[in-house]
Amino acid sequence: MWSSDRKCYVDRHGIDPRDDCSLLIFFSEVEKWCPLLPWRRHLYSSVNAQHSTELAIVREDLSELFKKMSHSKYQWMRDRITRLWPDWKLAAKQLETEKSAFRNRRVKNILFYMGAFAYHEHWLERAYSGLPLGEMVQWSDLIASSYILGHNITLSSEQEFINRTLVETPDNTCARRTERKPFDLLYTDYLGTFDLQVDLGPMLSQYRCSLRILDSFGTEAEFNYAEYPSEGADFGNLDIQLRQMLTMFPHSPDNLFLGFAIDKVVAMETSQGASLNDTKKPADKPIGLLYAKDALFLFDRRNYIDTLSKYLEIHGTIGNETEEQQKDVQDHVPDYVINHGVMKAGDLQQLLRRSKIFIGLGEPYEGPAPLEAISQGCVFINPKLDPPLSRKNSGFFEGKPTYRKLTSQHPYMETFIGKPHVYTIDVNNLELVESTVKEILSSEAVKPFLPYEWTPKGMLERVNIFTEKLDFCEHGEQWPPLKEMHLTLGSNGDSCKDACGKSGFICEPSFFNYINSAEEFQKLGVSCGKQAKEETLHAPSYNPADQSCTFQAMPLLFSCVAKDPARIRLCPCRDYKPQQVAFCKNCD
Repeated sequence: MWSSDRKCYVDRHGIDPRDDCSLLIFFSEVEKWCPLLPWRRHLYSSVNAQHSTELAIVREDLSELFKKMSHSKYQWMRDRITRLWPDWKLAAKQLETEKSAFRNRRVKNILFYMGAFAYHEHWLERAYSGLPLGEMVQWSDLIASSYILGHNITLSSEQEFINRTLVETPDNTCARRTERKPFDLLYTDYLGTFDLQVDLGPMLSQYRCSLRILDSFGTEAEFNYAEYPSEGADFGNLDIQLRQMLTMFPHSPDNLFLGFAIDKVVAMETSQGASLNDTKKPADKPIGLLYAKDALFLFDRRNYIDTLSKYLEIHGTIGNETEEQQKDVQDHVPDYVINHGVMKAGDLQQLLRRSKIFIGLGEPYEGPAPLEAISQGCVFINPKLDPPLSRKNSGFFEGKPTYRKLTSQHPYMETFIGKPHVYTIDVNNLELVESTVKEILSSEAVKPFLPYEWTPKGMLERVNIFTEKLDFCEHGEQWPPLKEMHLTLGSNGDSCKDACGKSGFICEPSFFNYINSAEEFQKLGVSCGKQAKEETLHAPSYNPADQSCTFQAMPLLFSCVAKDPARIRLCPCRDYKPQQVAFCKNCD
């Protein structure tokens, strides 16, 4: 645009399209797409010196955070943070003692812009009325983790906030040199990035490396790199590192698994001063609790629920406050279901402790509730999805920036946990449903179980490591360490996720840059007869048919999940900690 907007690019910033140096200076110092040129770093030594030298210490008092969350719309989030605060404090103190990464940390300035709640403010205001809470849970836990770690927190869910806080002048058509960004990290979501793009214009490049996107279902490389010819998606095209996408579950190694914490508080008293255990008579049958806050999730599941009701007293926590909700309950919920309506967290946990089975219905997908259920001693029936659901055959996933296929309502519960806590079955096969219930009821009582990565301590450990070790701006120390890499050749048609998994490892995308050469193939006995560099999802890879090797020309297209039936992929793998998959065994 140098010719159409000469006032900005030529007059203000001195761009000369015949002079590569002027372009590189502009794209590293004004619109910050490139690292600083080595011989110009001294010009910015004073800027680098502005990084905080204040040591971060564990905070135990919530008052400062709650001043920033004083608006009534944050009541549900404040309640959750308050309820878990003793667990966060205990976890922080333990990690402070156990982990060297907790020592000599520097305070960072962190912005949380919850874009989804800016667009859908009623989600916050109706949090107690049965609206989906997954994103709210994750935001609450991320904010609490960062605050207790001692960082400076700024947060908002108002669209005008970006203009008020980040935009220096009303003209966002021409980037400006800035001495220092006010924030080291900027957490948002995809809807939040729309506001950033509109309000910041080319100045968004200043924050590109600082962005962290909360992305429930994950983003794959072809949807992130704007130049790649992929099927359309509602989100994506950000041209950032895929590890800047933070997911709720460890779907894909290309993205970063952030997760959340499961609330395991002991039995709480009801507002009447008596626990649910005292106010409810013992059930004649074991209790089965429906996983549904919305009556529509029961649509077309009557035969399944009827079969379960032969052996279980069926309870529900289905929203019934509005006239529309009440009508849906009448239309879809069998009369024998004891519906408690949407419950407070403590009351729900008491009901889960009294229940034997947590009944999945196929929706909602990948929520927190099944983990909460097994942490209270329930067994989760996890419906299979056959065929698996993806953007190819599901309206829900159609606009998502991933081709990932869900084989069940909750793939994490299916893959990482399984029996005796999780039974993944075809719930349309009523004979199988019946035999499964009999097997569960005849087995010994299942003890409460929660993998470490879902505890407050497990999440706090992740948030701290990600904050301290992952720097996408200055390209510093490699994390995980390169010495943890296990180089692997896949079989024809394998993705690197598949190839690493067969060896008991997981694919580590940050290592791809180090293996993008013929020398790395040679280490595993493969000679490249021909070589080519391409912008492709399957590189680096080998084609046995013509003995050719293809190397990656665009680092944003490195992918752990891509596969090509004609090619053998060269894959960078690492080991992982049991129940803390985000870390290798020797890299925390």
